[in-house]
Amino acid sequence: MSVTMENPLHLLGRLRLGREEYCQRLLTMLIVGGPYPPWNSRTPPSPQGARFLRSLDELSFGRSEWSGQPLFVDEFELPPRHDDEQGGAPDYALLWNERLWMIELKTESASHRPDQLAGYYALAGHHHPGLAVDLTYLTPPLTFTPPAGRDGTKFAHVTWTQILPLLDEVWGEGTDEERHILTMLLAALDSIGSNWSHWRAQRVAARRDEPPAVEETAMALAEATGRDGLQRAVDHPATDLDQLQRLRLALRHAICTSPEQSPLRHVQPWLWSATTSGGIALTASGRDTGFELRLSRYQKPVC
Repeated sequence: MSVTMENPLHLLGRLRLGREEYCQRLLTMLIVGGPYPPWNSRTPPSPQGARFLRSLDELSFGRSEWSGQPLFVDEFELPPRHDDEQGGAPDYALLWNERLWMIELKTESASHRPDQLAGYYALAGHHHPGLAVDLTYLTPPLTFTPPAGRDGTKFAHVTWTQILPLLDEVWGEGTDEERHILTMLLAALDSIGSNWSHWRAQRVAARRDEPPAVEETAMALAEATGRDGLQRAVDHPATDLDQLQRLRLALRHAICTSPEQSPLRHVQPWLWSATTSGGIALTASGRDTGFELRLSRYQKPVC
């Protein structure tokens, strides 16, 4: 029996997602034809998802044929090359034996970071040196300087307006479930440029109090681990893997600026992954996404 996709209105109320993350999750469910998958997991796209991605590939790079079916990844992990680097997480990736195609989604012009795309190229080249690397930047109309890729890389800038016909062509006559998700996705995309908090509030009746700042919670857990040596995990429903990577690096910087004799100096923040780390998640957010920020104490100072 197939597992249904999450109702888009339920998703809007369950998580405090921004417009970018909300659109990403809806599009991901359409692409995989099922529930939102754990971050960095390899999932074959559904036939409809593959049809959409092939059309986007052709729009981006003129490719009309694929050499076999790729694996689709939501929140593709590009780990840091050293502890003091953040690492990267393109929103999407498609993997073939010979090619890596990354796709970064933006709905807010203000979230464009000049070094983000170049960083993806650098990390992809480091971790996947044998693959041809392509990158599609899917955004509202945006003026920016394209990243300089290495030999064998390609870059394409595509706007949401350009892919609206592709979305309608693939899922406009789909199941009731698919059309409901598509309707909410198109409505969210149509809201680009407006106040997202107001848009969301109009559709979500219940409001929740703001949780404590995650940095404060994480530092308190790190201090406890420094005292008793027990491994802990931060139950933080991050909206994407990039946010969790930024939290790890911020926490490491805070630990490394603590007094030299502080037990904190022995605590290492690191990202647990369901696909690579072994064991089971310690938090609800870890079970949901397949990633969580953990804190472990070491005998020697970590910085």
